[in-house]
Amino acid sequence: MGVGVLTHRQAQVLRYHLLGYSQGEIAEAMGITQPRVSALLSRALEKVEQARQTLEFYEELRYIKELRDRGYRGEAILR
Repeated sequence: MGVGVLTHRQAQVLRYHLLGYSQGEIAEAMGITQPRVSALLSRALEKVEQARQTLEFYEELRYIKELRDRGYRGEAILR
């Protein structure tokens, strides 16, 4: 499963969630069912976590490149 962009609905549900609305309140505000809210929120949070992991990996690669540029080699550059 790759990192994906949030759909409009996923972003909407996530905004409500971050503002502290319950899933029932979100469902009512958006005119959808609570199970649909739950599914949208779950997928949105998965995508956010995947993006966080991707950024963390990218930062690790930048760290390794910086050490290599400074002359470190081999196992010494791995944290």
